[in-house]
Amino acid sequence: MLLLLAGCSSFRMSGRDQTSGIAAYQANGIDQWLTTDNANAVVNAMAAKGMIPGTIDCRFADTTPGQVAYVSKFTWKRAPANTRYHWEVGDPTYLASKEVRANRVGMKRVFAKGVRDVVTGQKVGCSIWVG
Repeated sequence: MLLLLAGCSSFRMSGRDQTSGIAAYQANGIDQWLTTDNANAVVNAMAAKGMIPGTIDCRFADTTPGQVAYVSKFTWKRAPANTRYHWEVGDPTYLASKEVRANRVGMKRVFAKGVRDVVTGQKVGCSIWVG
């Protein structure tokens, strides 16, 4: 089965004092479900404003066999100084492997969500790790 991941990103924040990125995020109409490319672009833009994901939501965009795709949505908070973070969206097995990797580099999961498609029974999860 081919799985298309909704993206992932890792960042180290320098702790610069930025103006509210949350207002810019919502004012620009980005407070919506994001595809892989859109999610990566939004996360990069918010990181440049000194913001990190506070929560992540995920769901299936397509559950057609062999065409599984996910979309995601974030809330934001100001980044503490020298904070690293990483986010992922994927099936439970994929996320479990990323959990092990994150723990090995000293990151701890601070938010997670799981969703099950009622028609197909497929599961998707999304997590944020901070270290």
